[in-house]
Amino acid sequence: MIEMLERPEQAAGAGIASAIATRAPDVFAAMVDEVDYPMLLVTCDMQLLHANKAARRCLDDRQTFGLTDGELQLRCGPDQTAVARGVDAACTRGLRGFVHIKQGRGGCDAVAIVPQRGRGDAAAALLMLGRTGLCEELSMHAYARNHCLTASEARVLEALCSGHSAPAIARSHGVAVSTVRTQLNSLRAKTGAKDIGDLLRKMAVLPPLVNALHLGR
Repeated sequence: MIEMLERPEQAAGAGIASAIATRAPDVFAAMVDEVDYPMLLVTCDMQLLHANKAARRCLDDRQTFGLTDGELQLRCGPDQTAVARGVDAACTRGLRGFVHIKQGRGGCDAVAIVPQRGRGDAAAALLMLGRTGLCEELSMHAYARNHCLTASEARVLEALCSGHSAPAIARSHGVAVSTVRTQLNSLRAKTGAKDIGDLLRKMAVLPPLVNALHLGR
């Protein structure tokens, strides 16, 4: 399924941003590597122009996308057709699209398609996938340190961010459920969260800290 959205007005500062990007392409590439959403820039015929770090990892695991002679391909035929149509609409008509895919990786089941055109450049499209986790692991650990969480509390927080329940965490950590609930109460007190849902919302909006060891991938 593909949903097309209205063409937005061009931002007033687009010319300035384009000029900066021309002078410092390596800096911009490094910037998008720090974004924890997979981002792939493709031509109208699905040739890959650039992929950020998160997207390169997605290409490596081949669960959603793959490359054949430089062409971006999805594992599922109908997904490939839908995304290719969205890319064509972005390149030829400047339409933004949102495609639901059947074989997404790690629970990711949608691709946002955004038209990209610099001054004098050929049309291209930016494909953006969702994150596979609630937040980056380094962001979570930094948050834990900033709020003086103990090692065991940080482990509970990490398990919560992975979607585990209190009983599941207790089994995994080899402790009683009551111990985990005590740790959860401590987490709420130290972070100022009203409840677990509020704590998870705080984690979901943390800025990404991407592991530097992965940036070259």
